[in-house]
Amino acid sequence: MKNEIDKIINVSSLADLSSHGIRQIVIAIGVFDGVHCGHQLLLNRLTEMAQQNGAVPVALTFYPHPREIIGCRPAPKLLIPPGKKAELLHYYGVNAVVTVPFTKEFSVMPPEEFIHSCLKAEKIELCGICVGSNWRFGVDGTGNVKNLETFAAQGHFDFSAVEELAPNGEMISSTQIRRAISTGLLDKAEAMLGWRYSLTGIVEKGYNIATGELSCPTANLNLKHGIMPPDGVYAARAFLAGREYAGAVNIGISPTYNRLSDRNRRIEVHLIDFDGDIYGQPLEVELVSYLRAERSYPSYIELKKQIEKDIVAVKEKLGTC
Repeated sequence: MKNEIDKIINVSSLADLSSHGIRQIVIAIGVFDGVHCGHQLLLNRLTEMAQQNGAVPVALTFYPHPREIIGCRPAPKLLIPPGKKAELLHYYGVNAVVTVPFTKEFSVMPPEEFIHSCLKAEKIELCGICVGSNWRFGVDGTGNVKNLETFAAQGHFDFSAVEELAPNGEMISSTQIRRAISTGLLDKAEAMLGWRYSLTGIVEKGYNIATGELSCPTANLNLKHGIMPPDGVYAARAFLAGREYAGAVNIGISPTYNRLSDRNRRIEVHLIDFDGDIYGQPLEVELVSYLRAERSYPSYIELKKQIEKDIVAVKEKLGTC
């Protein structure tokens, strides 16, 4: 999936698609956080509809998360950053992504105005729409699939409402995936996502202890989006500038150093067999396996010995010995 993001068209309205030579489209609409197996079912229907109509498959999505603007509860942390979402949407068949800015004004649009402003554009022929069967839109969620069915019938184009995916009776949702990751059930999260979960952030400066005392330089990852699993040490695959590295990841507060002034949870990544300055660069970390709990050691010498064992364990897990 790497580098796919360079190939996808990203715009903020349907009208913008015409400047890319696009004239006929089918649209899938949703937040698509995680682009999980339920979303993939919807996208599969979208690509079928596109082939039937000789049209371009397009995803219409929103940023920020609607609950950031209208929710009475705190908005959920996004599973993935917008760039990763676009990459995954493209991987599962979408040729262009329309990201509508979700504002307070947008949130109070009546359903009819949403349809007029978001689903109609000069020089663009809409040939079909796909949504989840429970998808709602417009002020207070008053719009539903019935409104879209009527719109499709009036416009004489295809419409499909795809049922929610619920294997073994448990509905797949971004909420369920967040819960699985935060409780350490990474295999369950992977089964719902259809891909192994990863965290993406920018490398920032840390305390430089790992480089000095521990002879094990780490990249401190500043995460804007993503769900942190429980504290501990993980085997991971890391992706930097288009290359893949084996990685040992520590999530937690580094208790051996007991910094009372800094008890914030951090994610620190040691790229095995890598030497270079990567401050300020984006780094993606694919969590493969939980290795052990984060512990406090009597001295940095004992911690250094354990890190050496962790690196061996990572190589064994990833088959890179």
